[in-house]
Amino acid sequence: MRVRKSAVAVAGALLMASSALAPGSAHAEQAAPSVPVAAPTIATYPVPTPDAGIESLVRGADGNLWFTESKGWKLGRITTGGAITEFAVAPQGGSTGPTNMVAAHDGHLYFLTDTSARLRRATTAGAVEPMANYGFGQGGYLAAARDRGVWSTKLGPSDAVLRMWVDPVTNETTGWQLPTSYGMPTPMAVAADGALWYGDAFGHLRRVDDVHPDQGGTERSYPVQWTNANYDATSLAFGADGALWATGYSPGQILTSSEGGAIGRFDGTRLTSWELPKLAPGVEPVPHSMVLGPDGALWWAEREGIGRIAPDGAISRARIAPWDPAQIAFGGDGRLWFVDRAANRVGAITIDANLFPTRQVARKVKLRGVVGGKVKGRIVAEPGCRAGKVVAYAKPGKGKARKVGAGKANAKGRFAVKLRKRAAGKVFVKVKTSAPAPGVQCLAAKSRAR
Repeated sequence: MRVRKSAVAVAGALLMASSALAPGSAHAEQAAPSVPVAAPTIATYPVPTPDAGIESLVRGADGNLWFTESKGWKLGRITTGGAITEFAVAPQGGSTGPTNMVAAHDGHLYFLTDTSARLRRATTAGAVEPMANYGFGQGGYLAAARDRGVWSTKLGPSDAVLRMWVDPVTNETTGWQLPTSYGMPTPMAVAADGALWYGDAFGHLRRVDDVHPDQGGTERSYPVQWTNANYDATSLAFGADGALWATGYSPGQILTSSEGGAIGRFDGTRLTSWELPKLAPGVEPVPHSMVLGPDGALWWAEREGIGRIAPDGAISRARIAPWDPAQIAFGGDGRLWFVDRAANRVGAITIDANLFPTRQVARKVKLRGVVGGKVKGRIVAEPGCRAGKVVAYAKPGKGKARKVGAGKANAKGRFAVKLRKRAAGKVFVKVKTSAPAPGVQCLAAKSRAR
């Protein structure tokens, strides 16, 4: 297996882009990325089993990070100090080991094996407990239910959503299945009221009310539209604002790879989404694995990168190549942990100024000219820099420029500054002030003279 270089050795490869998004905005512009002075602090730990086929990553009830090994037929536990312990999972006649996993509210780790068709569970001591054989075709994803048990999606021969738990008396797996079949149900998220939310491949978000663990729930469907009609939701998470957030991209077909990517916010009525540009040439974003961080921001993984959207709407993204995070989770140490399947490693990113350094932004001013005693134009609002005070100057052929008017741009960056008098020479404007967003320093801007 090829050994990857450490992240510190590739400081020059780090690339960061940052912007600010106002909730309800339909589109977000992105600035040209800048190179920070230092690479982020990333520690990685090799998994003892070669080519283990690392899949899920979750934080267990014991405070450790747990991951699955689909090829190694093991569960892995890593402490925040980096010590890894592996626990064997006995095959039950299936072809693949543990894949998707969640930490349930009963303290157990539930996971899928055998091409994700068999539900199993383990304690945080690493003991895999016997469960009734509950095969249901090809499983998809898992989500921890509010009280006991889990939700699971089923893919083929008929797609469905199931609610399952273990009977504390008989230790048998039981539950119910939604009666309707849906097209490729996607990752799920459970709301504070216990309702399950999930999406499908036909442009819908769906809510299932968990009336009672022993009963089927009622379901409602909401059509949603991404910036790209080919996008599907790839992960869901509830934000600190109570809204449902999502990552999405085009999954591609049999002969085409995944591409594009956007972040979306569903307010209960419609989905507002923001397209993510490439962090590096030829590297599609394909965001996934969105989680709510301890800072109240939503974080996600993308190809060779990490993204974050703050409660105020500011987006920050950092490229962490050569590492390619498949799943992410926050540890009790405050670091953002990830698994890299190809590298066969578990990594941890320190959240500090080196991850999303301050970026200086030079704003642009487009001057339409002087019309009716006013100088008119527009400030090209760099994301994260709001329109500020506009001062007009007149510059004769010789001599110093004189201030001839002042005003303020509106929310869209447009301005019409009234001139006190029409002085000889050309007129230009300066944007003296602006309101920076976190992580962005907005520099003054000046127009060309006209």
